[in-house]
Amino acid sequence: MCGIAGIAGKAGTLELVRQMTRLLAHRGPDGEGTFTSPGIALGHRRLAILDLSPAGDQPMTSRDGRFTIVLNGEIFNYLELKAQLGGAFRSSSDTEVLLEACAEWGVDRALNACVGMFAFALWDHQRRTLTLARDRVGEKPLVYFWDGVVLGFASELKALRPLHEGHLDPASVDAYFALGYVPAPLAIFRDTRKLPAGHLLEVHEGDVRERRWWFPECARGAEPSARLSDKDARHHQLRSLVSDSVRLRLRSDVPVALCLSGGVDSSVIAAECAHQGAKLDAFTVALDGDTSDLPWATKVARHLGLHHEVIEARSRDVARQMEDCWDCFDEPFADSSALPSLTLAQTLGVHYKVVLTGDGGDEAFAGYRHYEHIAAKQFVKAAAAGAGLLEGEGRVGVYVQSKATFALGERARLMDAHAPGNTLSQLLSSDEYLQQAPEGALKQALWSDRHLYLANDLTYKTDMALSSCGVEARAPFLDHRLLEWSQHLNNRDLVRGRKKKVILKEAYRADLPSDIFDRPKHGFGAPVSAWLEGPLRDTLNASLPCPMLDADSQKHLSGQKLWTLLAFARWTDRWGASW
Repeated sequence: MCGIAGIAGKAGTLELVRQMTRLLAHRGPDGEGTFTSPGIALGHRRLAILDLSPAGDQPMTSRDGRFTIVLNGEIFNYLELKAQLGGAFRSSSDTEVLLEACAEWGVDRALNACVGMFAFALWDHQRRTLTLARDRVGEKPLVYFWDGVVLGFASELKALRPLHEGHLDPASVDAYFALGYVPAPLAIFRDTRKLPAGHLLEVHEGDVRERRWWFPECARGAEPSARLSDKDARHHQLRSLVSDSVRLRLRSDVPVALCLSGGVDSSVIAAECAHQGAKLDAFTVALDGDTSDLPWATKVARHLGLHHEVIEARSRDVARQMEDCWDCFDEPFADSSALPSLTLAQTLGVHYKVVLTGDGGDEAFAGYRHYEHIAAKQFVKAAAAGAGLLEGEGRVGVYVQSKATFALGERARLMDAHAPGNTLSQLLSSDEYLQQAPEGALKQALWSDRHLYLANDLTYKTDMALSSCGVEARAPFLDHRLLEWSQHLNNRDLVRGRKKKVILKEAYRADLPSDIFDRPKHGFGAPVSAWLEGPLRDTLNASLPCPMLDADSQKHLSGQKLWTLLAFARWTDRWGASW
């Protein structure tokens, strides 16, 4: 993990790029580098994980001198790609392998060959073209500013602050109050955008073109063997995929830790690490005295012989933690698990640069409670939407909009004169990926959650929280090969009544204590209502009503709605946002 930034189309920008990279210093405390050429300036902040020597510093230029790159993230299969490329390499870094792959194979072939999490900028000196690219599921962020003349890009929006005036984008605010996060391609400030997951953007002589490089068809192109007829074969194939994903993500020249929640996903990752001889130090966050996960995490750690530490997140600290949150989260964000994630990062950052997590297991193998009996639920919701009792049109629209925190009418009253209409509906209907969702309520929900929640909430939260303390998170379940494979599983391999992640639990039941697989799922969220009524009461009184929104519409709110509103109010105050 690192921080990248750059500007194209404007002369004399080197000092500006240095200013931008200084705003990303937390992402890369181990070094800073810049590159400039007529029409382009690139900057990089380094978190040294592979090849700790100066040979791994960035920006980095290809052997033939044609390409210069800045990379945030990791190419986990860099050793395999290096063997395919051949030739002499100056470093043992994955950055150089990606750079030479782009030079020899072209960007698209190089991207499709990579197993990794990444966001990078590649400058072609010969064609005078800048290419920005982002990984398949959005593990690494990439935002940009474009005013028709100048294009600036960075790992985080805060680094683009010198380029824009801090005016809010109404469509993004509307989407935030619906979803609790701002989904790509939207970004909270005007003239800024997020590059969506699996996309690249090319800039050439003032022409900016964005296109997808990872297609929905690819996510359907890796069918499990034997047409799923042999359960033992399915289990073997699943274990092989998880094993290889873990193997690649253990590659590091610095120590690696493990986030162990006590749930199925992180426990499976811990077991796979142990199988490969990597008994990592394990860390568990005990949130606000809630110890429901702790006994299970302790049991797994003892079973596998892991050193286990407990990180306590106390309610008395929540007001301070919330302010810490807005120092690192540069968009409003209403996922309450951001706070315990930040607590985890602050502890890990003292001794570790890399941590493995179980993120993605719920989206790959249907682990959320709302997947239970989902066909019946969606049938009822569709009927209600048809009768005008719920919002949403079409299969995906009903699924997403029925879960909105604030309904369309509530958002319109809240935003008053700034209300842009139904942003969520427009976003869903214009997204070609979502429109190609497979048949069946469960598969449609998984498809939607991977594209929206996973790529815009889960990955954003993890990256922003951990990067604020110079820590890189690696999630084996987000390996695209595993996601593509699981897309073809039968529904019964995923959900049976109230049982979820069926195939994952079956495949690993012999490796862990059996009761780990039988206990109810317990999320990583926070006791929002208790916080709002207790330690955040003074913060509420001082922050609301938010002057950016209609005052009357902010009355009589509670629970997640009140939390979402408070997060917006504190964020706008911290970042000086205005209409």
